[in-house]
Amino acid sequence: MFNEVILSGRLGKLEHLQLRGDPETDNCKCYFDVASSYYSKTTEEQYTDWIHCKAWGNLAKRFVNNAREGMLIEVKGRLKNETYNEQERTFVIVTGFRLYKTAPRVESEPVEINEEELNKNEF
Repeated sequence: MFNEVILSGRLGKLEHLQLRGDPETDNCKCYFDVASSYYSKTTEEQYTDWIHCKAWGNLAKRFVNNAREGMLIEVKGRLKNETYNEQERTFVIVTGFRLYKTAPRVESEPVEINEEELNKNEF
């Protein structure tokens, strides 16, 4: 069986975005959430699913350096269930991502983004 997920959406709030672990040895990780919205045909309402993601090593460092709240993102990874303090959560363990420089939905100050890092093909 295969366990591969590809999702796209907008990045959620990144107020707690930080590298955890030791970035010098690439033994680090970061967590972020991706919002995927859809409309219900029956109720004509918009719903949003929040997907929890976890990136490790160089991917985590690259994500922390380039990601901004509200950016459009494509994530490739695998699903993993984890239990911590008797709470079970499902994460996407990120194996690659693409950030798209589009107008964010959230009003914020302009941010300079390293174009070389942004355009790296991770898939």
